[in-house]
Amino acid sequence: MFDVGEFRSHFPILGSSSSAAKLVYVDNAATTQKPTCVISSICDFYQSYNSNINHGLYDFAIRATEAYESTRSRIAKYLNVSDREIVFTYGTTDGMNILAASYGRKFLAANDEVLLGAAEHHSSCLPWRQVSAEMGARVKIIPLRGEQWELDVDFYRSMFSKHTKLVVIQHISNVLGNENNIKLLSEIAHENGAKIIIDGAASMVHGPMDLRAIDCDFFVTSGHKSFGPSGSGFMFGKYELLRDMPPFRMGGRMVNEVSFDGIVCKSPPERFEGGTPSIASTIGFGESIKFLSEIDWVAAKQYLAKLSKHCRDKLLEVEDIKLYGSGEAAIFSFNVASIHCHDVATILAQHGIAVRAGHHCAQPLMGLLGAVGTARLSLCLYNTFEEIDFTAAILKTCKNYFA
Repeated sequence: MFDVGEFRSHFPILGSSSSAAKLVYVDNAATTQKPTCVISSICDFYQSYNSNINHGLYDFAIRATEAYESTRSRIAKYLNVSDREIVFTYGTTDGMNILAASYGRKFLAANDEVLLGAAEHHSSCLPWRQVSAEMGARVKIIPLRGEQWELDVDFYRSMFSKHTKLVVIQHISNVLGNENNIKLLSEIAHENGAKIIIDGAASMVHGPMDLRAIDCDFFVTSGHKSFGPSGSGFMFGKYELLRDMPPFRMGGRMVNEVSFDGIVCKSPPERFEGGTPSIASTIGFGESIKFLSEIDWVAAKQYLAKLSKHCRDKLLEVEDIKLYGSGEAAIFSFNVASIHCHDVATILAQHGIAVRAGHHCAQPLMGLLGAVGTARLSLCLYNTFEEIDFTAAILKTCKNYFA
């Protein structure tokens, strides 16, 4: 059995209040709250051994370097990959921009094709649209189908041609809550000679993954959506691909030799980590990976599945509500007829309920849905059945405000 009370006890903010009511935090797709171990690790760094990494020979610098690099090892173990295949970034957006600027500018050419999911977040679609336009490549959109707006895998199979070089697709939709079968999508891409990049921003918080078995070529994510600090994240890349990519950010730490005649860059991953990194955030990210690794994921997934079903059932009790997507990944986007999504979010906020409202950085998808925006309720393991019941009860009163 998953003990939600014990799990909640690790998150100090959940005992706070908002708008004179107990906080009901259901905006986890935007960012998750942070456990005490993550908060303490950041405070401990600044209080006990603050220094830059790699170059110092004194105790603080050695300790900081070891703590920083231990995060790389924890991530690699969590995903069953090599330490040398984990490049630290400032988040998913940073990782996508590195790939677009480095891999995209080197390996895309005129008349090449990039397949892009129709539900992608702006952090995925914008860098690849930009670099594709620069290189003269064409972006083709993988369509959605059905009442739950699922990725059309059959059509995806038919889209490949001799010009298709790359697929960019999210693992879990931050709007629809749909989970794509990224192992199957990777297989199809490789059968057609293409590489595949996975946006994993919503993935890490759902437990360990075996990227070796999934066989994607690249995977990017942010720390702040999996109990870690903002300003942290990583980009996984198969080593043979990273090795052939030019550096993106020039500066200290990413070169072996610099002279007036030229430079010799380091091997991956250091090649892509120029400049002083976000040391404290990366150390905190390492603590969040350790925290995730210690969860009983069999019990946790059973709990979240029951919680998600309960949430969907309670939302459907609300008069004139429209749900978008399956919500299978505990993300529920919705609108209530004749009420703007921002008004819905404001009414909920007045009762201490934190949800997101807007286009969720997925404006092309909103066009397909025929919506200006949606309200979005996104769950995590520290959410409770009582919080869902309370939220649904307040949603049922929304129409009273505009009667």
